[in-house]
Amino acid sequence: MHELVMFQQHNVGRDQRAAILSQHKGFRGCTIWFTGLSGAGKTTISFALEKKLTKLGIPAYGLDGDNVRHGLCKNLGFSSHERTENIRRVAEVSKLFADMGVITLSSFISPYRNDREEARRIHESESLPFFEIY
Repeated sequence: MHELVMFQQHNVGRDQRAAILSQHKGFRGCTIWFTGLSGAGKTTISFALEKKLTKLGIPAYGLDGDNVRHGLCKNLGFSSHERTENIRRVAEVSKLFADMGVITLSSFISPYRNDREEARRIHESESLPFFEIY
């Protein structure tokens, strides 16, 4: 499994993230969920957006499918059941980040509509905005 999963290096470091906490007033916590085929540019776009938001002083964090499979979801394969569990776990983590006021940029193939709808429900149950981008 790990041969298919390549860790993606963030463009924003911890020092940059720390410098922007509480810089702006108002709650901006939400999840922007990037979905699409492998190699479509989801992570490239989300990491570029993360960099831009950080430069503007807005807390953001990019969650990438490959990176999550190196830790939180390293015990999951790619069966339909395991993909569903992978997306559920990521949705829960995204919700926690969003609840903290961070704009969470989640980049996942997430091929099943039901899984994406469940990710949306997880956020909506806590009154947190969820935007799906294909």
